Amino acid sequence: MRKSTTNIYLKLNLNISRTGEITTFKMPFNFALYQAAFAVNLLSINTASVFSWASPSIPLLSSNDKNINPLGRPVTTFEESCIASLGSAGSVIGTLLSGYVAEKLGRKKTLFVFSIPTVILLILTANATNIYLLYLARLILGSSAGCVLNVLPSFIGEISEDSNRGTLGGIFGIMSGIGHLLCFGIGPLVSIRTFAYILLTPVSIFICSYFFLIPESPRYLVSKDDHEEARKNLKRIRKSSNIEKELQYLILVEQNTKNGDKVSLKELFNSPVVIRGLFISCSMFLIQQITGVGFILAFLQQILEASGGVIPPAVACVIIGFVQIIFSLFSTVLVDRVGRKILLHISSTGLSLSMLSIGIFFVLKDYNCNVDSIFWLPLAGLIGFYIFLNVGYGFIPWTLCGELFTTNTKSLCVTISTSFCLLLNSFVNASFPLLRDTLGMGGVFIMFGTLTGLSCIFVALVVPETKGKSFEEIQNALRPKPKSIVLVDYIFDEKIPR
Repeated sequence: MRKSTTNIYLKLNLNISRTGEITTFKMPFNFALYQAAFAVNLLSINTASVFSWASPSIPLLSSNDKNINPLGRPVTTFEESCIASLGSAGSVIGTLLSGYVAEKLGRKKTLFVFSIPTVILLILTANATNIYLLYLARLILGSSAGCVLNVLPSFIGEISEDSNRGTLGGIFGIMSGIGHLLCFGIGPLVSIRTFAYILLTPVSIFICSYFFLIPESPRYLVSKDDHEEARKNLKRIRKSSNIEKELQYLILVEQNTKNGDKVSLKELFNSPVVIRGLFISCSMFLIQQITGVGFILAFLQQILEASGGVIPPAVACVIIGFVQIIFSLFSTVLVDRVGRKILLHISSTGLSLSMLSIGIFFVLKDYNCNVDSIFWLPLAGLIGFYIFLNVGYGFIPWTLCGELFTTNTKSLCVTISTSFCLLLNSFVNASFPLLRDTLGMGGVFIMFGTLTGLSCIFVALVVPETKGKSFEEIQNALRPKPKSIVLVDYIFDEKIPR
């Protein structure tokens, strides 16, 4: 029979309130932890570029100039569609593969393994003179991006502390913003070949820093009973005298989640806690894609051209890219102070108003109304869109995805959530041209803006606040019970001995 969890916590000198809540470690700032988070998030730059590469590159691939178009001829409409969608399609494949690999090799090694194809395929992109080689490059680059989207949020969630998990998770948004800015700001100015070599820089720096700056997840190592290696990695990313206490805490948590045993798909869907976490995670990604982020990224330059604004689309894209980075920094600071739910409410409200304003402009233009006095509205609306996207829905769904699941369910649940997100992204991107032709540009923005506004209801009623909470407190919040218990002993509703 196992010892009482409460007694074990008292031995570890952890505070337990009368309601059974656990007060976890408060550790001083550790530069090494933030350094590791920034180093691994270099891959986010390349990941973001997979999804925004089409916006500046398709116009270049439509050129007859061989100096900027390696194909030597303009691409057809069908080829444009394939180039824009293959990255998302490949990311689904990468998500499914990386979930299995992450359980076998660990989070850190999986990210490294999938970074190697990025280097090879960027070189192939730079030298591709055949459309089918470009298709191949887009597909496999997408698979590497899917790996990052699947594994990186879990990795960051597992190496971070409860007090800074949201801040470290927000680095993903900052680095993704840099990736988009590279595409919007540099992509239109150089050839396809040159831009591919520029994109080699972040992934190459990651590969170099892999050996010196990035630890393996201590939580993952404990789940594999490698306690000594977990201790070493904790020492790398903690500036605290509580290393042994935290290690014992992680060991205890893993014992109370079936010692990290692999959970089958059948067992997964027998757990109310896991089902609710999976429902929330997938719903967050559904709302993220309902905002229209996928088609706006892929068709940003074309949307700006359709608006007929006085600012050149390439310049407007750069402005939007800078705004995205600035507000990613802003939200990273706020997420562990204000909380996830408040930022999600602000984000959905702002996104809805921005989309509706753009939609109204295009409706007025379609009805031949004079829009000269509001020529600025599409750009202002898109800037507002990216401001409010990066306040909440740009990164919080990924942060929650790394927070809602225990170690032994995380790989499978994150894989399901991320695959769902990327399939939605592919579907929305593929549907945009049809919706645009059917509803008009204004109708598309109004529809997506209205749906985004309604998401506030779901967040208020269903999504738990995870700010400053340990993984175990989050699991308790997901339990369909009026009162939380001390710790999620087993995820399958097994009670703790009292």
